[in-house]
Amino acid sequence: AGGAEAADSIRSVLKALSSERADQLLRASALCPPQPPSRPNVLSVSVEHAAVFLGGRYLKLSRQLPQTAWIIDGVRKCPSSVEEIIAAPVLKAFDAASLKFHSAGREDVDVRMLGLGRPFMLELRGAHRSALPAGGLEALQTQIAQSGVVHVRELRVTEALVQSLIKEGEDGHCKDYRAVVRLGRDVSQVELDALGRQCPVELAQLTPLRVLHRRSHASRPRSVYALRATRLAPRFASLDLTTQAGTYVKEFVHGDFGRTSPSLGDLLGCEADILQLD
Repeated sequence: AGGAEAADSIRSVLKALSSERADQLLRASALCPPQPPSRPNVLSVSVEHAAVFLGGRYLKLSRQLPQTAWIIDGVRKCPSSVEEIIAAPVLKAFDAASLKFHSAGREDVDVRMLGLGRPFMLELRGAHRSALPAGGLEALQTQIAQSGVVHVRELRVTEALVQSLIKEGEDGHCKDYRAVVRLGRDVSQVELDALGRQCPVELAQLTPLRVLHRRSHASRPRSVYALRATRLAPRFASLDLTTQAGTYVKEFVHGDFGRTSPSLGDLLGCEADILQLD
């Protein structure tokens, strides 16, 4: 029975293949020797080097420089940025097509970044060079410093460290600030010294009004771990603060219409405003 079924199957296949329609289908599907093409086939191949990563720390010495290009409704608000000042010589040195700028947090346009600097990473795309000759990275740092407003230190070729950069700015870390503030009444150094003894100060910070258009509305607990105030004049003082990362220091000083509590003004029983922040 099995042999008869196999024979019937073979006859069915041969019959199907002998039909004119089957012959047309075979020719159309190129199972037979294909027809020569009417025009040559063109293949396009592009080869690109894997991304090159540079890591380092930047210092920002200007109070009129955003971290990245500041453009609102198509209008540029500042002529340059930290990213652009760093990117221009780096792109040229590595002969790269483009780059992405990553950093551990950001500072406001009117806030200087001092101390050890803010960690950042550059992701170079389409680079024709993956490394520079000896002294090349140091030369880049010198070239960037000639801007007069941005310095870079510890520049090096590294791995993709975006996640570790983000973690460096997480809430578990501390940040140091120095501020110059104006107060609504005359204060003594004795009153200012008493501020430090109240630390740590636990804050409840609603999303500041100035960033509410780009941040979700929420209440965030933050801590001021240490505070040292120095009287500069009857109504002016400098503050050295150590805070939890993510603390809105400007709002801690002036209170943001009661959205940060307690504020420096609450602690001193007067109005307070911030003039400079580093």
